[in-house]
Amino acid sequence: MAGLHMTTQLLEELTCPICMDVLRDPVTTDCGHNFCLQCISQVGKTSETIQCPLCKLSVNKNTFRPNRLLASLTEKIQAIGPAEIQPEGEERRCQRHKEILHYFCEEDGEFLCVVCRDSKIHRSHHVTLMDEAAQNYKVQIESQAQDLQQKDKEIIEEKKQGDGAIQVFLAQVQLEKLKIHEEFKHLHQRLDEEKSFLLSRLDWLGMQGAKHMGQYDSVIEQQLTSLRELTESLKSRMEAPYIELLTDVKGVLSRSKEFQFFKPSPVPVDLERKISKAKARLKSLTESLKEFKDNLKDEGKRDKMAFLDSLNKEEMEYWSMSQKNKSELPSSVPVTLDMASADPDLTFSQDLKKVTLYMVGRAASNKQAKPRPFYPFHTVRGSPGLSSGHQVWEAEIHGPSGGTSIVGVATESALGLQSQSSSAQSCIWALRVSSSRCQPFTNCNALESIQVSLQKVGVYVDYDCGRVVFYDAITRKHIYTFQTSFDGQIFPLLGLQSAPSHITLSP
Repeated sequence: MAGLHMTTQLLEELTCPICMDVLRDPVTTDCGHNFCLQCISQVGKTSETIQCPLCKLSVNKNTFRPNRLLASLTEKIQAIGPAEIQPEGEERRCQRHKEILHYFCEEDGEFLCVVCRDSKIHRSHHVTLMDEAAQNYKVQIESQAQDLQQKDKEIIEEKKQGDGAIQVFLAQVQLEKLKIHEEFKHLHQRLDEEKSFLLSRLDWLGMQGAKHMGQYDSVIEQQLTSLRELTESLKSRMEAPYIELLTDVKGVLSRSKEFQFFKPSPVPVDLERKISKAKARLKSLTESLKEFKDNLKDEGKRDKMAFLDSLNKEEMEYWSMSQKNKSELPSSVPVTLDMASADPDLTFSQDLKKVTLYMVGRAASNKQAKPRPFYPFHTVRGSPGLSSGHQVWEAEIHGPSGGTSIVGVATESALGLQSQSSSAQSCIWALRVSSSRCQPFTNCNALESIQVSLQKVGVYVDYDCGRVVFYDAITRKHIYTFQTSFDGQIFPLLGLQSAPSHITLSP
């Protein structure tokens, strides 16, 4: 209370006797009194010598001395908030006039008493009662809080789409690796160096894509955190007393209005360009190997130099590190169809890459036929199974209008490969694909349908991260991702319902 009393006395000393407001540009007269420069200059405008309004002594206008000490004290006193000099439990009062604060000045953002309201400083300003001003700003705060919440939802949706794009990118990395394995399987020993380089580049791109995924999520989460902090700040002000609600309210609203979502690129253009060059390189090799095998070594050297030249110092270090560790990275094996697991109505190509349902009911007369675990679909599992690492394949679907197929993965128990007494959980993660839509489902629980026409479905499984990613293999658009955890080995699963229809695997 002693500090409060001293502050009050100091305010009285810093009040101009003419305007009764805090001194502005304070000057001291010959008689030792202090006034605002503008206020004392208005006294006896046409004469150089005037009478002091307090002691009535004659003073000369030319001898007014700026009082820097008072100016500094005035700035410091004005920086003290009302709550710091107001006794707790009492109504807030004007620091200068000791009147209760009832008004709020829109132009200056200040709290005013009735005397301040009628002073020449605020007389022409837009002044309202504090409760009215608080209600007006409360509406604005609520509106902006709703806008920020909407932005929150939009950012989450953007993050979901961005994560999907990154996952499809990683699937394409794995798919290109598979294609490289297939194309180079029967080539001469002298192509080994070229094969190793192309695989290494895609390994590096895969790690770069996975690395960028963490950076992408971090940038989004940081912006979400800032957004939510702004939102919570606005919400807390809505419940606060008028003084706290209105204190620096324009600054708070301005900061929330200025919030802009910086939309990072899910997959950097540079990575897209690098994988596009890798894919273009493989295609070029496949076409030119038939006639120009002798030129492959020179072309490979040029491609390698161009790729390495495109890397900056940091990327080159990351590339070197990936070369040392690449032997530890598991390689995927192309998926083929397991005839022994198939429904008897299904027919297979010689390379076990195509399954066809020509007619339904051929196996109905076979009394020893096994029950169909995914009825009404005629199913076959893929090989090999997966218990670690990655697996990727694409399934091109052809069938009658209105026909339905399933593409996905399933556990051993779901496929009937384990005994009934086994404790392993039976589960499936798949898409039910028709002509105009697809529907993700797991353990017979169907999710919301997605309106999309699919002719070729890509499936990317990351066993260690527990992800099953589906994408449109033609447009490279992400469709759906199951996030789960695997217990035991899982296998690709394909199913056809209507005849005639067929599914072809690649690579």
